[in-house]
Amino acid sequence: MMAGLSEVYKGLWAGDIEPGNAKISRGENYLGLPWVILDYPRIFGREDVLAIRTMFWWGHAFSITLHLKGKYQQIYLPVIVARRAGLAAAGFHIGIGDDEWRHELVAENYAPLDAVDAIGAGRPFLKLSAAVGLDRWVEAPQLLGELFDLLAGMSPTNYPSGGRGLSPGSSRVGFGLSPRPCCRQNP
Repeated sequence: MMAGLSEVYKGLWAGDIEPGNAKISRGENYLGLPWVILDYPRIFGREDVLAIRTMFWWGHAFSITLHLKGKYQQIYLPVIVARRAGLAAAGFHIGIGDDEWRHELVAENYAPLDAVDAIGAGRPFLKLSAAVGLDRWVEAPQLLGELFDLLAGMSPTNYPSGGRGLSPGSSRVGFGLSPRPCCRQNP
């Protein structure tokens, strides 16, 4: 599935930033369970990060996460702020945890986007993440592709008149996703 998503994502990326090559990684132990990750685009530098990470975590969910740091956080932050309502309606949550490499969508790591006062204020990185539950397994490739298109369409060169992604202030849930919370409490 991730190889197919990689090809879909490549066709949807329209930003002026060179995205790098897609990378699929697999492992057996993310908090005790197997996982598969697709990173595209994937620009990981010491100070600057731009990545959209799609993760399948066995027994939990699929997730798609926009990870920004450094200059990319500065570039994308105004667009994210302007599109906040549409991103929240599509089910995106904002990273609130201190560890940028924690991916599980739990309350200690993520909060509903519309529940946070200031996006990115004083934080060294910014993460937006949405989940597609395992109950939507059959639909997952399409839903993940649509969520990726929403994130990829936020390139500052596509905004505000590029027509991709959600326009500022849009309240459209879209993609057949309900705005239900993705985060669960840790036991």
